[in-house]
Amino acid sequence: MSGEPDIQVEKRVSVLQKDIKVNPKSLFISLGNAAINGAFLKWDDLAKSGVEVLESLGLEAKPGEVAGWLIVRSLIQAMENLLEENRELLLKKPDNLKALYKQLDSSLASSELVINQKFFQRPQQLPIVQETKTAFVQWLEEFVEKKVEAQKISDRLPAYFVFALNDQWVKHSQDYVVLKEVLDTPFTQATKREQGWLRYRAWLQKRVEEPMFLEAFSLKQVYVPLRAYYEWEVKVPPEEKLEQGIIEEKKNEQVVIDLNTELETWLQQAKSDDAIRLISGGPGSGKSSFAKIFAAQQAKKGQIPVLFIPLHLFKLSDDLVKAVGEFVQIEGFLPHNPLDRGDGESRLLIIFDGLDELSMQGKIAAEAAREFVEEVRLKVNQLNQRQTRFQVLITGREVVVQANRSKFRKPHQLLYLLPYFVKEDERQKYVDKQKLLEQDQRQLWWQSYGKAKGKEYSGLPPELDRQNLLEITTQPLLNYLVALSIERDKLQFSEDTNLNQIYEDLLEAVYERGYEKHGYRVTEGIEKYEFIGILEEIALACWHGDGRTTTIGEIESHCDNSGLGGILQRFQESFNEDSKNSIIRLLTAFYFRESGGIRAREKTFEFTHKSFGEYLTAKRIVLGLKLIHEELEERQKNFRKGCDESQALVNWATLCGASAMDEYLFRFICDEIRLQNPSDVGNWQQTLCRLIEFMLNHGMPMERLIPRPNFDEEMRQARNAEEALLAVLNACARVTKEISEIQWPSLEVFSAWIARLKGERTRYEKVLALECLSFLNLKKCVFSCQDIFGANLYGANLQEANISRVNLREVNLQEANLSRVNLRRAIIQEVNLDGAIIQEAELGRAVLKEVSLKRANLSRANFSRTMFQEVNLHGTDLSSAILSNAILQNVSLDEANLDKANLSNAILQDVNLDKANLKGTLLEGKDRISLTES
Repeated sequence: MSGEPDIQVEKRVSVLQKDIKVNPKSLFISLGNAAINGAFLKWDDLAKSGVEVLESLGLEAKPGEVAGWLIVRSLIQAMENLLEENRELLLKKPDNLKALYKQLDSSLASSELVINQKFFQRPQQLPIVQETKTAFVQWLEEFVEKKVEAQKISDRLPAYFVFALNDQWVKHSQDYVVLKEVLDTPFTQATKREQGWLRYRAWLQKRVEEPMFLEAFSLKQVYVPLRAYYEWEVKVPPEEKLEQGIIEEKKNEQVVIDLNTELETWLQQAKSDDAIRLISGGPGSGKSSFAKIFAAQQAKKGQIPVLFIPLHLFKLSDDLVKAVGEFVQIEGFLPHNPLDRGDGESRLLIIFDGLDELSMQGKIAAEAAREFVEEVRLKVNQLNQRQTRFQVLITGREVVVQANRSKFRKPHQLLYLLPYFVKEDERQKYVDKQKLLEQDQRQLWWQSYGKAKGKEYSGLPPELDRQNLLEITTQPLLNYLVALSIERDKLQFSEDTNLNQIYEDLLEAVYERGYEKHGYRVTEGIEKYEFIGILEEIALACWHGDGRTTTIGEIESHCDNSGLGGILQRFQESFNEDSKNSIIRLLTAFYFRESGGIRAREKTFEFTHKSFGEYLTAKRIVLGLKLIHEELEERQKNFRKGCDESQALVNWATLCGASAMDEYLFRFICDEIRLQNPSDVGNWQQTLCRLIEFMLNHGMPMERLIPRPNFDEEMRQARNAEEALLAVLNACARVTKEISEIQWPSLEVFSAWIARLKGERTRYEKVLALECLSFLNLKKCVFSCQDIFGANLYGANLQEANISRVNLREVNLQEANLSRVNLRRAIIQEVNLDGAIIQEAELGRAVLKEVSLKRANLSRANFSRTMFQEVNLHGTDLSSAILSNAILQNVSLDEANLDKANLSNAILQDVNLDKANLKGTLLEGKDRISLTES
């Protein structure tokens, strides 16, 4: 040995076989009596001082005994935490503890343990930890339904023990002074600051061992390493550019990487001018799971301090350093601000998880995210001037990351998550030198899941290997939800299976969870539809708040306003509880947890995953639409009943005005409406047209809101409610495939309305309103010079509309009716016009670039002096079209009908005329190859 003092933990005289003698204030005489009285989960309460405990047990406070007490106390805390976090899985209260105590004492008494520096470096490898795990799993089998649950819970004991050891050392430091005097190790002699980091590192490792949802297993036990890609800008050689007809000089390659390896390399390189990484992924793509796993890995290594910050709990003011300091203070692990210029860390990794969930006072989400990213960039540059001190990893949903793309132009800075499985034909668009995409990671996940559940899954179940379920089974969270449905065996998966059906099945499972294995059911006293109704109001309260969290007071207010207050009253009476405890009981029933924040002097609660709240909010909005339709119908039958259009819009503004709808919520709404009766959806579509017409003529009746907001807030809520009207109308139209027949008050009103909903765009970020214009009747509408970049006008009726000088870049006009439309001087780039009707349209001097017009009807359209670049006109009807003085470069006209088309003075370069009908044109009978030579 190196001369360091060793402490032998003395062989115990089976302490746990003795009666425990405590002072009169003690509630227990022995551990056996303590077990009978259910004090196991409050072991720390046996005495305030460890010295007193040892004296009560008839032992002296020698170093060996104190060390033994530290180990036992930490093991007890670890098991306490495991039981508390998995209480929903217990069939009965743990009340047979004498056998467990005997096993624990026997394990410690069976051998001599040496406590030295190595112990504090790797305490989880202590033999007693493994022996305790064995005893714990045997004891636990009595209290759970399946043996595999006991195994998976006990497998997590080592990580919990390490955290408990650090926790005990900090919280009860006075009990272990004798160890500090004898042992000279980094652990025992650590400063308050160093001890804070040790405890925080242990907590990060414990987090990935915490139970997933209401399962016995943890995230770490089923985690599958993620893949991602970054974009690499490639300059196109002149000869390739000419050969492929490429106009731009650059193109992007999507390079596949192993995400963990990529970020490990970035950390080690530690370049001061490349210290930020953004991870982009959709809902449930594994962003947060990866962030937690990566943080735990770095914490285990201990080379670089890591700080993990969930952004929905982070309040950014105007200074990042100050905000981090406040967050750390609330967390309670570190006594200092690790970003402080004078007293901070010399090296630090900060992981900001959930850019789309950032909350800033008075800021909308996109604006808050932009300002936050800019502040991070500024502080990183300032703190890394002399050396690389500070590296940042940020995760977020695609839309909010995309909005900040222009700030990160270097390769590797933006990393886009890939799903568990990429189809073979889609792999061609990636550069995958390591052949990472050849592996179907769904098989790995299902194998791990099978082990965790004690089931024999060799891979993805055959019934899930369907084309329509690919989007679901290839995403980590959704894959897990599908697994829950498979376990229940009530949802029949088919070609028409909808994501919302899987969430619906999850709701059913929660309600029918039986009697919570305690002899009563958490949802006792309320019917299923009432339970779902309250959950919908909870989700609505979250959406109306910061999007993720809510408070008991906000939930009560929403329930009262929706007529559900009586249900809550009945629910609390059935359990003899106050309203707060009854609501908390409901929250814990459906993947809800305390978030750690405070709002209006109340604790905040959050859904364990944001998409749960989005699904329930979508259900509530569709229900709101149904109720409004019924009220309007009732008024038509009896003027004393129901409501009129004005009151209907007030109800809608109350429902959808507080927060703006985003594309993720919109997707859930679309899926929910697809599950409704088609006849009802058609009626709702007509009702929404009627409400939009009323709103355009009379305005949103915001003055009738109670309490009435100020003017700015009225304008904001009116805009949100109007956009929601348009979005839900579009969701209905996507189901019926029928045109939404809105009678516009004037030909210009549509353009003015969309401009207000869209607002000014300095960047081409997506706008929900523009994505919800399909199947609209826009006949003769005027929106010339309008910015509708990225709009979805699929199947819209644009006959005789004036769209001149409009930016139509990336607009979807597939199947749209554009006959006799005015598109003069319009910029039509990266547009889908497949199957569109463009008869007799005016497109003079327009520019068409990277446009698809396959099988479109362009007969008698005017393309005089129009520029065509990289346009697909395969099978298009161009009969009698005017193409005089037009320029066609790299255009496909194969199988097109150009009968009697006017091609005078047209310039054709690299044009494919294979099987084209040139009858009646000046090209008829000529050599087609020579005509199109460049």
